[in-house]
This record gives sequence, structure tokens and C-alpha cells, in this order.
Amino acid sequence: MTRTESTTELMHLTPDTYKVIGSEAFGAPGLVARESVGPAASVQAVGPILMIHDSTFEAHRGIGHHPHQGMERLFYILEGAVDHDDALNHITGHMGTGDLGILTEGRRGMIHSEWNHTDGRARAYIFVYPTDPLPATASFDAVRAEEVTRTRPAAGVDTKEVISRDSARLHGDLRVLGDSRVEEGAVLDVAIGVDEAAVLFVVDGEVDVDADTGSAEGVGVESTVLFAPVPEPRTVRVTAASASRVLYALTGRGSGLVRR
Repeated sequence: MTRTESTTELMHLTPDTYKVIGSEAFGAPGLVARESVGPAASVQAVGPILMIHDSTFEAHRGIGHHPHQGMERLFYILEGAVDHDDALNHITGHMGTGDLGILTEGRRGMIHSEWNHTDGRARAYIFVYPTDPLPATASFDAVRAEEVTRTRPAAGVDTKEVISRDSARLHGDLRVLGDSRVEEGAVLDVAIGVDEAAVLFVVDGEVDVDADTGSAEGVGVESTVLFAPVPEPRTVRVTAASASRVLYALTGRGSGLVRR
């Protein structure tokens, strides 16, 4: 399939456009991923990000040990808890609600399992991107919910700065990850730098998105807005039509915005 860098600077994706990858495809009962960016989706890259999954794990379900190599995977836990087990490198880890798990595969790679051992559902928002430089070995790290900075950048807006620009904990070109709760009528401003790409994901509620390079109205629950890198800085204004929760990620230029 031909890959083409989009000339569209803003792209609004609704949940019906995602590729749903179910339990049968994973060989893992109780695991479902909705792919907005990735090899099975209509958008194949945004910046350096090669895959975005909104994944749910039913109680006491997950995916068994399988190999990966050369990438980094971020698991932002929206609900419940997920446990990591890397049988190749004898590394384990736990990710609770609000934690950011950092799974770095390294040159050696990992043979890992991600499992929900709780009695309730777990949900993880997952980014996959290449690492540079490529670490020799795999590792697991977690930014805990209680250690992140919380700010109130505007009236009616509360933001968790999950990863900020000064963090050295990531091994790829994902620069910022924020999680904002926005009251009805309030405005979240997201500053996108020169040649940066961006992802917005509406966890709850409905927002209107306005930027110098385009706009999207009525961006509903579980919808995504992607921004291609451009040679000028931008401020994206996210206005909540109802009480909303919005995730946003900023990256380097990477591959731009690539469509199938």
C-alpha cells in the first residue's frame, strides 16, 4: 500500500474510522484495541509515532508473551491496572490508573506479556515509536500518577503534565504528554512548536478545536485530531462544549502526517 505524506495540516478522526483489532486477531480473549494510527489504519504515522491504540483488557485477561524489538511503547493507564512481564530480560512492572508505563525494547528486544490481574476492566492509551539512539537492552520505567506536576493553566482547566519537555525518561522524540480536564465553556491552549506534530484525543465530553492552520467542530468522545508538522509555531485552542477530558501529545517532525 502506498504511503503518502498528507498536505492536510489538521485531520479529525472519529471512532468509526478506527481499525478495531479484536481478541481473535490478538489470540488473546478479552483484549480489544482501536487503532487510530498504525499499519491497519488509514493514518500510518504522525510525527515519529507509528501506532496509537486505545486498548481495553477485560478482568483477568491480557496478551501472552510475544516478541518486540527496536521500539518504545508508552502505556498511559486510563482505567484499572496492567502488569508487565518481560520473560527474556526478567523484568516486571506494574502500571496503575494514571501511571505512564515506558516499555523500551532495545536492540536485544523483549518477550513480554501485558495482563490485567484485577476484577475490573483496564484501559490503556498506547503510543509506539522508534528510539534514537537505540538502547542495547530492554527496560521498564513508570511515571507514577502521584509524581507528575499538576497545573491550572486557565480558569476551568486542570492539567497533568505527564511528560514535559525537560524529561529525560523517554528514548524517542515524543516531547510532551498532557491530560487535561476542561470545564464546560473553558479553553485549553496547546502550544505546538516549529516542525512539531501533535495528537489530541477526547477521553470524555465534546470540544471545538481551532488553530491557525484549521479547525474541527464537535469533536466528540473518543475522537482524535492530528496535526501535521509545519514550519511555524501554532497555538491550538480547545473549547469544551461540555465538561471534557482531553489527552494531548507533542512530537518532533518524524515522518510528518502519513496516510495510506
